[in-house]
Amino acid sequence: MSGEDKIYADASQPATLIDGGESIDCPTLGEAVVALDNLPELRKSVATIKVKDRVFTASEIDRLHHRKTRSA
Repeated sequence: MSGEDKIYADASQPATLIDGGESIDCPTLGEAVVALDNLPELRKSVATIKVKDRVFTASEIDRLHHRKTRSA
């Protein structure tokens, strides 16, 4: 995977897992990804994760990487 394929996100942001008609609020993006990983394969492939106004598709979720924040 090249650097252009990666999608950087702050894993500590609140997120919502959207599984069909069900929305599951998660305290962090990292926890939403874990919840997604626990879904059956068929549901996992169509579920999305929403962070603020951004919705990540299943293929984008596979490319998420955590970018550490710099200390001052």
